[in-house]
Amino acid sequence: MANCTVRKVLVNTDSSVNLIMLKTVENMGFSEKDLQKKANPLVGFSGETANSLGEIVIPTYVGGVNKQVRYLVIDGPSTYNVILGRPWLHLIKALPSTYHQCIKFPTPWEVETIQGEQEEARGCYKKALKCIASPPV
Repeated sequence: MANCTVRKVLVNTDSSVNLIMLKTVENMGFSEKDLQKKANPLVGFSGETANSLGEIVIPTYVGGVNKQVRYLVIDGPSTYNVILGRPWLHLIKALPSTYHQCIKFPTPWEVETIQGEQEEARGCYKKALKCIASPPV
């Protein structure tokens, strides 16, 4: 993304937006000045509502495909740096398989397959559980 390697990316087929954490945006060399100020309400799994800080379009390169992707920027604790949702999946014409833990999408040369990383996913899940189990004081 924007000439940076980003780890801890979740592909969420249930998400109707692409999300990026403010800290990740800043680590990539952008600032809050680069955001299009647009507060979009976001509703979480348990019904809580939060507003995004704005939007940013970042060139995102995955498996031979480079697309301009629009992200909502949020500030707060997260196990992931980026959450790619249905807008990104549709943009690259991807077919996700939760059973096979992979995504397939066409490139100009072939059909590319990205495999999920089970160990990394397990680590993120455990970290998220620790955050829930021990809320900040």
